[in-house]
Amino acid sequence: MHAEGQKRHTQDGSQLVQLMKSVGRGLKTVRAVDVGCGDGIMAHEMLSLGRATHVTALDLSPSAVTAARQNLSPALANGRAEVWCIDAAKFFRSKTHWDKFDRFVINPPFFVERSGRPNKNLKDQWARHDGKLKLRVWAVGARHLLKTGGELYCVFPTERLTELIVELSRNHIEPKELWWFKSDFRKRRVFLRAIRGAKPGLVIHFDY
Repeated sequence: MHAEGQKRHTQDGSQLVQLMKSVGRGLKTVRAVDVGCGDGIMAHEMLSLGRATHVTALDLSPSAVTAARQNLSPALANGRAEVWCIDAAKFFRSKTHWDKFDRFVINPPFFVERSGRPNKNLKDQWARHDGKLKLRVWAVGARHLLKTGGELYCVFPTERLTELIVELSRNHIEPKELWWFKSDFRKRRVFLRAIRGAKPGLVIHFDY
């Protein structure tokens, strides 16, 4: 099920999930938070592909949350997922969620607020421009929510890569791996894995 008015999915979310390490077949618990989950497809893939054992999915849009709850209904029924209709910044501020997550996953709005042409569809505008969910807001949120050693995975525009690395480093989340996919000929999107509290050291994968 898709959220009302939502455009067709890009491959970004699926590619991001593919980059995550499997949780393995042991008893290890890996709790992930999917920020701006949309219709829950990325959360569903994390669970079905063994990238997390439990996912907390957040979105501000009631229609997106309705779709996510339907797409994640089996996981909700067996306690492997929960879906919140909430402003992510409010979730970040609640200390009850701090240091609880092993993975923080976000496919955020790419563009700075008021940059480029405005979109007539308000939901598309929310998805494309950062508004309340600015980089500095979710970077601080990741610092609060992640355990020490927890991983952040995100997709971001290459033209804002310096801004991304500086903001994460400021919050003690160290970038560890960058990927550019062959299919992205102009290398417009960069995929990043970072670790809270890690030592510096970055591996770059071109034409992955």
